[in-house]
Amino acid sequence: MTDPARPTEPLTADPPRDWTAFARAGEWRRALAAARLAGAPPEVVAVLDGAVGVQDGVRARRFAQARRSWAATQEALEAARARGLTGEAALLSSLLSPDALTPALEALEGLGNGSGGETEPGTLRERLVPVLAHPLTRAEALNAVGVLHALREEPLEARATFEEALTADPGHYRAITNIGNLELESGHPAEAEARYREVLRLNPDYDGAHHNLGVALRRQGKVYESVGSIRRAQRLSVKRSQEDTREEMREQFRTNARLRTLRWVLLAAAILVLFLIVRGAVG
Repeated sequence: MTDPARPTEPLTADPPRDWTAFARAGEWRRALAAARLAGAPPEVVAVLDGAVGVQDGVRARRFAQARRSWAATQEALEAARARGLTGEAALLSSLLSPDALTPALEALEGLGNGSGGETEPGTLRERLVPVLAHPLTRAEALNAVGVLHALREEPLEARATFEEALTADPGHYRAITNIGNLELESGHPAEAEARYREVLRLNPDYDGAHHNLGVALRRQGKVYESVGSIRRAQRLSVKRSQEDTREEMREQFRTNARLRTLRWVLLAAAILVLFLIVRGAVG
């Protein structure tokens, strides 16, 4: 029986946290969701959306996407200032460090694939100083150092560095994949499987995790499941390759004035051909 003299606790969920709390913690996707739910100004939502795009691009090593998202973020910051949202713009600028992010992205892209030719982890860390310094790129830099440790057959150092990357960005699914790879190479396929499934909860379309999951399943004798995972990995790999090709073409058209001119010439030629065909049909 309830005591009428004692107020009961309301049976309601905790109110959503303010987007600024998530942003300060580096949880950009949650900050974006909270800002949308709270009806934050569209300029603020655009900045947060851009930050999510940068983080997604860095995690996937899709640097053209990251650069495009960063350009949109900078435009949104300027729009916020122009609208008089000086407090929000100042907070977001302090968290995103615009002057530091551009060189960090450039340094990451300069690595190319793998470790970028570096053979000593210390040397690679020196090369990645601007990347390590920015919260949106630090995890990717640490992941690269961890990969180099793994290539040098230093599994303990590699694992510690991948764990450090996850401290910087718990959603960095490629770092989790690399921990799974270490488990697999150490003869622990069940532990590797658990890691790959964790990755797929974060990014269901990551082809690398599907492929490696297939390998881990095969080593446990789960042949039927293994085949399904590897086939899905192949389909997703083809899809990603096509998306990367389209992204590369968009980037070339965006940055190359001659290609942009050629595109308009080809479009005009196509319109002219269509006009002549229609005119011929009418005549």
